[in-house]
Amino acid sequence: VQAATAALQQEQGFPFFGKDLKLAYAKNKSDRIAKRDGTYVPKAKRRKQQQPNDTDGAQTQQESDAQQQQQQQQQQQQQSEEDGMQEPPSHILFAKDLPPECNQMMLGVIFRQYAGFKEVRTPRPGLAFVEFDDEPHATVALERLNGFKLTPTETLKLTYGKA
Repeated sequence: VQAATAALQQEQGFPFFGKDLKLAYAKNKSDRIAKRDGTYVPKAKRRKQQQPNDTDGAQTQQESDAQQQQQQQQQQQQQSEEDGMQEPPSHILFAKDLPPECNQMMLGVIFRQYAGFKEVRTPRPGLAFVEFDDEPHATVALERLNGFKLTPTETLKLTYGKA
């Protein structure tokens, strides 16, 4: 409890991506702690609401899904054309057009949650290289974080770097 209190006091109000952190103690025990204590009680799982079996509705749903997929593919193609020549997959990601307030520590916090993360290097403002153990780990991070909102107006633009 003392370590948690010290961490809470030290990090309270820390500027993170232009906003002050607001930290508080957890209101309930996590499932992990409850299992360790032996007080864990499984919770009921949520059930999905079933839609009525209407063939016309199902058909229009399928059509709208197909249209959404086509739009996403077109956007990805346009984005790849804008990016110019695509690099082959590698274990290094290249981040460009970063806002000035985005530094090595902030990028490290974002990418550290992905397996295989090694380090972030910022050779100059606005550019960064993010290194992973291998290409599959880098690919997962690229797919999930490309387009991540760094600020209300700036997004993270990722491509593969040269190995």
